[in-house]
Amino acid sequence: MFLCVAGQSAAHPHVFVDTEVGFDIDASRLSSLHIVWTYDEFTTLTIFDILELDADGDGVLNKDDLAKVASGETDWPDGYNGDVYLEADQRQVGFGKPTNASAEMHGDKIVVRFDLPLNEPLDLSPGTAVLKFYDPNYYYAYTATGLMNPDTGSCHATIVPFEADAAAAALQNQLAALSREETPEQQNVGQLFADEIVLTCN
Repeated sequence: MFLCVAGQSAAHPHVFVDTEVGFDIDASRLSSLHIVWTYDEFTTLTIFDILELDADGDGVLNKDDLAKVASGETDWPDGYNGDVYLEADQRQVGFGKPTNASAEMHGDKIVVRFDLPLNEPLDLSPGTAVLKFYDPNYYYAYTATGLMNPDTGSCHATIVPFEADAAAAALQNQLAALSREETPEQQNVGQLFADEIVLTCN
């Protein structure tokens, strides 16, 4: 995402994203995710500045502006997974590139929607998969805020929010003290603070 190479403020995390997800399931076979990201107000202003949006200054994004936003957040380079992690049977499930991307304004926040197909359908009959959204370096902080279709056929999804214990809270305080030039010493630290979305099919 383009914000990772933009000007950064001190402390981790820098960008806050509310996440809603849906599942494309047919006969307990998961083929795609439907994802909605809502960015915080400050990040929205940063996106306006980076992409030079709203050239006429009327506060309304036109279709070209919105296309820039959608492309900037979903035109992922090869090897980048968009901070989306899906695990089933103790293995990571691979994804293709985002499709059907769009962007809109909701109040003072930018909202990006897209579909994320799996490389191949995942059979969950019966079985469980765990979905997480996190940035390994904890530059982005994702919060799972909703499920579009928690019950689909024989499958049920639920959100398990991250709850900080004393050690996790202490680590978050340490990360908050990092300057904009610093990155966390601990590898994959963002995973420690990730909400879980648990999908179970009978």
